[in-house]
Amino acid sequence: MNTSFKVRLFELDHGLTIYENIKLVRIISKDYNLLIMVDYLPIIGEFDGNIDIKGDDVDISFKNIKGFYMNSNNEFNLMINEGNYEL
Repeated sequence: MNTSFKVRLFELDHGLTIYENIKLVRIISKDYNLLIMVDYLPIIGEFDGNIDIKGDDVDISFKNIKGFYMNSNNEFNLMINEGNYEL
């Protein structure tokens, strides 16, 4: 049984970064809140707010960013458009 998924993060300054063994992605946008975990339904959207990525070896938070996301087949894709953050 698969209990984790993959996150593909793309942003212009650092390019593509792939994270494995992710347990959850939390999106807190000005319009909605989402908690995405393994086998979450396919979804696509735009956000303006915060994102947390948590896994076995990963704990990353992005604050006050804008971007786009897509989740499908236990692969979460995140494209950061703008914001003040550090990896």
